[in-house]
Amino acid sequence: MYPPGPESADHGTLQSGQDPEGLRLLKFAGGLEKEFRRYHLSVYLLRMRWALLVAMALFLLFAVLDAISLPEPVRSRILALRLGLMPVLALAWLATYRPRLHRWLQWIGGTASLACGLGVVAIIWLARVHAFPLPYEGIILVTFYFYFLTGLRFVPAALCGWLTCTAYLGMEWLAGMPGAVLLYNAFFLGTSNVIGSVGCYFLEYAARQNFLAQKQLQDLAEKDFLTSLLNRRAFSARAESNWRQALRERHALGVAMMDVDHFKRYNDHYGHAAGDETLRMVAQVIGSHARRPLDITARYGGEEFVGLWYDVSEEHLRAILEKIRTGVAALNLPHAALGPDGRVSISIGLAYVRPQSHQRLEDALRLADVALYLAKEQGRDRVVCKQPDDD
Repeated sequence: MYPPGPESADHGTLQSGQDPEGLRLLKFAGGLEKEFRRYHLSVYLLRMRWALLVAMALFLLFAVLDAISLPEPVRSRILALRLGLMPVLALAWLATYRPRLHRWLQWIGGTASLACGLGVVAIIWLARVHAFPLPYEGIILVTFYFYFLTGLRFVPAALCGWLTCTAYLGMEWLAGMPGAVLLYNAFFLGTSNVIGSVGCYFLEYAARQNFLAQKQLQDLAEKDFLTSLLNRRAFSARAESNWRQALRERHALGVAMMDVDHFKRYNDHYGHAAGDETLRMVAQVIGSHARRPLDITARYGGEEFVGLWYDVSEEHLRAILEKIRTGVAALNLPHAALGPDGRVSISIGLAYVRPQSHQRLEDALRLADVALYLAKEQGRDRVVCKQPDDD
């Protein structure tokens, strides 16, 4: 499964923003495009590595063929050019093992591929200069390599293919190739690029469809159907991962349990449909304050919500939770079961911890639950914080 991004903004985008237009243009809106590129990298990284190894192996095989069949002095020059492209391919191959370079890998791979294509054009030109009839079909092989083997997306693959085609035709024109022969070569190369471009376009189109389908399945499995926040199971999985990371990196975590005050009385008075709508509005307030990739908010069950904030100071986290509390109050939702001036409010219990090897996530959740109990005991509509060493 592709690596997940911030869950707070994706659900609505996926449901309403990804119409067929986004697929046809091979460009998603907002952060979903970045998420697709991470998905694409996870699917095609191994293919790109093998494609670069195959390219190096083929260049070596052609170098052996050149050494056997070409006469001097063209042989030494073509061999030098062919072998000179090997470091370019090797550097691109090494880049696939450097995670910091992965965001640029499409253009690194595209640059290496284009260098190969232009290198083949230069080899044919050297053969023409020395009156040796080297076949031009190598350009067609390189063209299909761009589109179908490298793992390049449509735009970089098309740039490689059409730039190589243009460079070859320009070289042959300058070299004085007869017009009729040049026309036939241009037709075959152009047709190869049209086939490759169309094929590569539909490959990326299918990859984007698969990405959306997987994301929808992931949303169905992880999102709460009512609030679009994570469900309890998904929260537990991600929070465990964040806990382990905080333990390794010695960062603090804030775990908050949040409960809508007197919600049973609200449901009894207004009905479950109104209660569901209120929960959706409260969830929207909570989710809007967890925008960073490692911050998590979820519906824990009924009217109870849970949140985890990674590497935030206690003061900053208290301020975030106060904003959630005041944000819910600002909804100004009447709660007539509490009296004529009653309004929907939320109580929040915060456990602020720096994970230790003898502690577990469940300990922080229990501590947050104790803090939530204290918030209710002290009058509700407030934030109470506890740390593990508090009495």
